[in-house]
Amino acid sequence: MNPSFKEMMNEVVSYGSCCECGSCVLVCPHNVIDYIDGKPKQVAKKNGVFDFCGISEGIGCDACAQVCPRLGEREHHLSDAVFGDESEDAYRGIFGHYRRIVAARCTDPEVLDRCEDGGVVTGLLAWARRNDVIDGAVVSSVDPDQPCAPKPKAVTTVDDIIKSASSWYTYCPNNLALEQAEELGLEQVAFVGVPCQITPVRKMQTVDASYLDNGRKKEKHIERQTKFLKGFGERVKLNIGLLCSEVFTFDGLMRDVIEGDMNIPLTEIKKFNVKGKVLIYKHDGEVVEMNLKQAQEYARPECHHCADFSAELADISCGGVGAMDWTIVVLRSKLGEELFDRAVADGCFEVRPMDEFETSMRVLMRLARKQRQRVPTPPGREETFVRPKGFTNPH
Repeated sequence: MNPSFKEMMNEVVSYGSCCECGSCVLVCPHNVIDYIDGKPKQVAKKNGVFDFCGISEGIGCDACAQVCPRLGEREHHLSDAVFGDESEDAYRGIFGHYRRIVAARCTDPEVLDRCEDGGVVTGLLAWARRNDVIDGAVVSSVDPDQPCAPKPKAVTTVDDIIKSASSWYTYCPNNLALEQAEELGLEQVAFVGVPCQITPVRKMQTVDASYLDNGRKKEKHIERQTKFLKGFGERVKLNIGLLCSEVFTFDGLMRDVIEGDMNIPLTEIKKFNVKGKVLIYKHDGEVVEMNLKQAQEYARPECHHCADFSAELADISCGGVGAMDWTIVVLRSKLGEELFDRAVADGCFEVRPMDEFETSMRVLMRLARKQRQRVPTPPGREETFVRPKGFTNPH
């Protein structure tokens, strides 16, 4: 049974677990919902109830609900659909399917100057664009009109890829930029996002659209709905996931605390990092530390409904967990491993084995396990929300 618009609006949006990725708005073929104040809102009928969609109740659609990362199947249920036969020669850990894990650092000084850790994501995107592996990338880039505030953007040049380096630890609905990618005519896109943004892209790529042909609609309606449901995901060639346990509200952390209480103008901040504490890097070279527990007071409550710390459905997952100046790289798919190895062969990265980063492995496993267990079971979805028992290693 495919989830419905009504279920999405009640069991996700009203329930409080909507992660604000915007994917439901992106794939809506009939302009029923819009992205307002970070959430999907019914706009087709001004005086209509929030959970009513005339198309859903009439000829049928519900494309929005099929891609929602908080509805229906979750990451550990989708692994086989995403990786398929690749599972035969891969590992399956508490942090999902993977082929290899390494620590890496980009060799490009310009990338290292802008990134938090090893610069692997930016370095790989730049290498892939230079070699025409991709024709563009969906990233988060700082809003020129609002310092420290990321906005979703489709970029097509190496220069813009490097300018987009750095994480700002507030939420940015990257999925919405897939519409920009379509407008630019991009067909080989690298998508970069946190786990709750990778999952909807994978749902677009793996969902069986045949349910749309229910015998009640014209062929043109089926074609339109299929295009919106599948089309954006089909443009994505490479999914790069960012390790993430939570992000913070912009107004709370940035405006109230950092700019307000700490008296640090946002225009003076170059980048952030989190290493058991919040590190605020200023343009003048000063590094200001902030207690992580204080910052966590401004964590988005929506993040606590996420069971996926390590972007389990990505081709490559990256993060600086437990390491300084290095990126922990989880190579999950054959494609991800192949592209990474090609970039290494071209001299883009310095690579070290994980036995030199034992602390990082412990932290990765601890946070992945903790995140799977912290999530409340959503109402009415006990069967689809079963957590996997332990993990197996075929080797």
